Amino acid sequence: MSENKEIAVKVSGLGKMYRLYNRPSDVLRELVTRKTRHREHWALKDIDFDVRRGEVVGIIGRNGAGKTTLLRIIAGTLDHTVGTVDVRGRVSAIMVLGTGFNMDLSGRENILLGGLCLGMTHQEISAKTDEIIAFSGLQDFIESPCKEYSSGMVARLAFSIAVSVEPDILIVDEALSTGDMIFNAKSYARMREIARSGATVLFVTHSLQQIYDLCDKAILLNKGTVAATGKPRSVGYLYEQMVHEEMASLHGADSAPSMEIGASTADNTRKAEVVSSTIMDVDGGVARYLEDDRTYHLVIKVKSNVDISSVSIGFDIRTQTGVQVYGTSSAFCVNATDLSLVAGQVREFKFELTPRLNNGSYFVSVAVAEFISGFESKEQYSLLHFVGDSLIIESRSATYFPGLVNLESRLIDHS
Repeated sequence: MSENKEIAVKVSGLGKMYRLYNRPSDVLRELVTRKTRHREHWALKDIDFDVRRGEVVGIIGRNGAGKTTLLRIIAGTLDHTVGTVDVRGRVSAIMVLGTGFNMDLSGRENILLGGLCLGMTHQEISAKTDEIIAFSGLQDFIESPCKEYSSGMVARLAFSIAVSVEPDILIVDEALSTGDMIFNAKSYARMREIARSGATVLFVTHSLQQIYDLCDKAILLNKGTVAATGKPRSVGYLYEQMVHEEMASLHGADSAPSMEIGASTADNTRKAEVVSSTIMDVDGGVARYLEDDRTYHLVIKVKSNVDISSVSIGFDIRTQTGVQVYGTSSAFCVNATDLSLVAGQVREFKFELTPRLNNGSYFVSVAVAEFISGFESKEQYSLLHFVGDSLIIESRSATYFPGLVNLESRLIDHS
């Protein structure tokens, strides 16, 4: 198959502009006088990306970044101002909960309406109705009016209809955020199944965990433009940086955080930076892997380029899919104390660890932060330097157990 045929969605130079008027009457005045009375707002600008068949692509970004606008254009429910959108295949989209539903009608009747809105024939809908009801789990309520449904029940029915179409491209805009845990698990499994069949899935979410669990690729939107596209972990860390920047701004920090993936690089413009991080055994050698109940030292070296009166050094451990197993910092350890840095100084911070992790690979991220209002106000901090995935370490456990951490539970009573 040629590379061109593998493309399911191709977006080139895409832009969406809205005309904003101060008063409704300005629309008519502009038409009559031919004098501009509006200002332009570009919800999307210069958007370029490709999505291949079979890929699951997550789109993340702050509220107002243009995520829903982008999906609506790809779904064909909204016109664009400039650029091109090439969508190859049958599209099934869940943009708003219950689109096409009549809330006075029953769930069964709305299956017909929803299916027709997605381009299915009466015969196709009749053949799939039982399957849709079973997937939704709404057998006991399917004859009741949808106005009696909760928002989660409407989401379940809408999603069940959309995935029954067997689309080439499935588009989901946060429609699963109101679903319960069991239905969400079924939905994610169905999305993976659709992708394995060769179809494409695009969905918007604010959950980085969903991005890490489901996606082959992620796209980060910021103020209507593509800020990053690539591997989910890399894009996810950039999204976290945006959140930290906003937090730093709210707390009145005078510098933006610096975030990197992998090995850290020197940069004298940072107030402080992580120079290196190493996991060592108690004999001072570099640890090649972690074993149960052995003690290790995580050594983080930090260089300060200015005097800083109150700082925190921290780390977290995550799985390959981004699940956080553990995290802490010098400010929250049992023997927590206030720390300071002196300009030009390189200090070594050593954390003691006794891991009991399941077999597998784990990613260690490290960071240095400044307390804006001092050690006593730990919630007000500015992240100075974050190095995501600075270490990758293998855990070897002699004990077999489900989950990630061995809590060493014992049976103490069997009467």
